[in-house]
Amino acid sequence: MFSNAGQAATIKKLASLSLSHVSKLARAAADDKRLEALSWEAEPLGGGFGSAVGGTALYRIKIKTSTSQTCSLILKVLHERQDEQPSSPYYWKREYEVYQSDLLDDLPAGAFTAPQIYRLQDFGDSCWIWMEDVEDCKERWASADFRDIAARLGRFNGAWLSGRAAPSYTWLSHNWHSAIVAGLGDCFANLDQQLAAPLARRALPLEAKDEIMAIWQDRQLFQDALAQLPRTFCHTDAFRRNILQREDDVVLLDWALASISAIGEELVCLVAVSLYYEGYSAEYADQLDRTVFAAYIKELRQAGWAGDPKLARLGYACGMVLRGLAGVKQDLQLLRNRACHQQLLSTHELTDIGELARLYAEVRRFRLLKMAREARDLLAS
Repeated sequence: MFSNAGQAATIKKLASLSLSHVSKLARAAADDKRLEALSWEAEPLGGGFGSAVGGTALYRIKIKTSTSQTCSLILKVLHERQDEQPSSPYYWKREYEVYQSDLLDDLPAGAFTAPQIYRLQDFGDSCWIWMEDVEDCKERWASADFRDIAARLGRFNGAWLSGRAAPSYTWLSHNWHSAIVAGLGDCFANLDQQLAAPLARRALPLEAKDEIMAIWQDRQLFQDALAQLPRTFCHTDAFRRNILQREDDVVLLDWALASISAIGEELVCLVAVSLYYEGYSAEYADQLDRTVFAAYIKELRQAGWAGDPKLARLGYACGMVLRGLAGVKQDLQLLRNRACHQQLLSTHELTDIGELARLYAEVRRFRLLKMAREARDLLAS
């Protein structure tokens, strides 16, 4: 979460909202100009990774109106992180800038829609995004859902690979998976010290420790490969939590990691994060990998991209490796912090923290070790 001072400032601003202000939001949310707000309440919601890096909070605003109708909308608060450059992979204000721009006004047909934005407010040290409260009609995804989302990502990326001019906003990230590597040095320099904790040893396949360190030493190899590939506009954080399905469309949320990155990198999050939450097994991982990559390539073709599929596979594999290196640091930090354990178990629907550490190790064998071997083979061929 963000600082106590930032949280207090947000709560104070929320408390000072007038009924007139809230009425305007209710009219926008309900698409009814006659509505008047009688009362309202703010319900805190669990944040995503933005909370972990220090800077976001979510609230559901429930408004009771003069017609006895209750409507709701989402307030997302982005809190400033000092000395963070717009090019930073986690730039605190990027999502606000995306919604303020025209970047999402004409998304490729058959891809995604962005959430409707009702109001944007910039307070200097924080930004508020008032947006629609989208109800997801899918509780769980089947293989067909992953195939559909990968196809949509192919249509999305394919538009910029086949003629659309890449956006040039200074606040967009570039080479996102390469950019996150700079913050990992402390983890790998002190890996032995971190592995003194039993849970950490279970989360990192110890028999593969030398191989993991060799991947870290060769990180520039994977970064250089990504830099040579065709570029496209990417969401970079497209996975289950940020994708809400309605009967008539699919809404893509949380554009905080929007970037100009290599072909194939867009699939990394869809696969890498899903392995943690969708029931990992080696067979499942291979099936998910094949399903999403085939659908992605098919739709890149439909969008007009006629390049070698090996390029997309290389972008995907190298991106997985770099995100896998970041996962080493993240997983070890989480397991070493006992205060996180209960929330982690709840999130993963587990009861034993040792079982969670084992899950982390199994995921790592696929998304770091196996992907690194594949990336090396592709580079050598």
